[in-house]
Amino acid sequence: MNSMRVDLRTTGAEAADTGKTDRTRPASAAGVQGSTLDQAHFSFDNTRVRALESEVMAQPEVRQHRVDLLRQSLGKGEYAISDGQIADAMLADLTAGSAGQLTG
Repeated sequence: MNSMRVDLRTTGAEAADTGKTDRTRPASAAGVQGSTLDQAHFSFDNTRVRALESEVMAQPEVRQHRVDLLRQSLGKGEYAISDGQIADAMLADLTAGSAGQLTG
């Protein structure tokens, strides 16, 4: 099975990706001689990243339309959640909350 390693330490100053991978470079960093290491290089367009960030930040934190639909369903008695779903959500919430307390 192939695995992928992503290096998040890149700064965006790299040359544009040509879509080719370097399959001939030995994986000496991994301590395995004679094997190959697939590599992918990503280039970052800071202008595009800033535009996407602005677009995301312009979205409302609460999707009011969906909240209103849910309130209507609850008010009419049309929204049904099983006891199992409630129990699962409660356990997931408790587990997530207590995991940080146990290890931290």
